[in-house]
Amino acid sequence: MILLCGVEARAAPEPPRASMRIEVVRGRGAERCPDEAFLRAEVARGLGADPFQDDAPRVLTVSVAPDGPELTASMALRDSEGETIWAEGFSTRSGCEELLSGVALAIVAQILGAPERARPPAEASPRSDPSSPPSPPPAPAAPAPPEAAPPPPEPLRFEAGLGATVGLGITPGAAAGMTLSLGVRRSGWSIAMEGRALVSLAQEVEDMSISTRAFTAAGVGCLHGRHLLFGCGVATVGFVRFIPRHPWDMTVRDDRLFSVGARLGSAWAISDSWSAHGYAEASAIVDDTVLRRRGQRRDTAGSVSWSSPPVSAALGLGVTATY
Repeated sequence: MILLCGVEARAAPEPPRASMRIEVVRGRGAERCPDEAFLRAEVARGLGADPFQDDAPRVLTVSVAPDGPELTASMALRDSEGETIWAEGFSTRSGCEELLSGVALAIVAQILGAPERARPPAEASPRSDPSSPPSPPPAPAAPAPPEAAPPPPEPLRFEAGLGATVGLGITPGAAAGMTLSLGVRRSGWSIAMEGRALVSLAQEVEDMSISTRAFTAAGVGCLHGRHLLFGCGVATVGFVRFIPRHPWDMTVRDDRLFSVGARLGSAWAISDSWSAHGYAEASAIVDDTVLRRRGQRRDTAGSVSWSSPPVSAALGLGVTATY
């Protein structure tokens, strides 16, 4: 009985070993990410044992660094001469631990899927004696280990942004104000709704002392590149309010505004959940705003004092929180 147990123990398959060592390089902005110990433990958990060897000639380098609002991990397995044997990359917005867990799954899949080393040919067996009993059939091959599951897809995340905006062409003279946005985001695209309130810096239109404000809502759809840049399409609807500053026969007036345009900008990661951004925007005004002066004299009644130009522009800076 003891002999049988010993045979079974020797027949148990050993956990896979990888003739390589591992190192994690954390770039600027990723200093708080886990180190080699975390990644090594995740790989060992997937394989059932630690497959790495500290004195192996090959080295697997995992570099973690922020790329805009995302975190990226690039893997490269190199031999003792520095030649790259295998390389792969990942990106996510879910955080450092989730990123390195996906890297660990890829390493497990690579180790389990690597071809076995070529074994030396078996020695030629002597001719069998006809009187000797036939040799037993070979034992069936052990089943191949299951493939590691791929990393889970990136979840849809919510974004909230706040920024300062300067507009040209929306009101008489330049206007300044705030923009608030709410939307959803994945690594390559985002959709948001923006609300904007602007106050004109010009206090007169011709010889009229007047205050002008603009209130707009916009739908924004963006495509995000891997080099901090993004491009968006913008559709804006709202109204411009004209408020006289001195008593005269004009009352407070609102005039509608509708425009479509494009936006180009750049984003910079501050942390896993916060990023800063800047952009420039140009829009064609489809439904323009018109201010008509109505006075006591007939020659001024209904005359146009100001109308919005065919194209408006805006510049913005802000921060975005991602959940």
